[in-house]
Amino acid sequence: MKDREFLMWLHARLTGVHNEDPLIDYMHKLRAIIANTPKDLLTPNVGSTTSLGRLQEIIEEVENESRSKN
Repeated sequence: MKDREFLMWLHARLTGVHNEDPLIDYMHKLRAIIANTPKDLLTPNVGSTTSLGRLQEIIEEVENESRSKN
């Protein structure tokens, strides 16, 4: 599944299964990401970013970058 298709699936799941309000700010952001994701972009499902430990490292990197900008 290409990245854009996955993001659209995620949006549909959030609204259809989890009853998220599509007018909430993060849903607007998700649609903006979908609209700006190249239709042929395909991120492999394998690699270091698939582990939960690596995800936590990425979250910490993003938080540190945000703090250093402020």
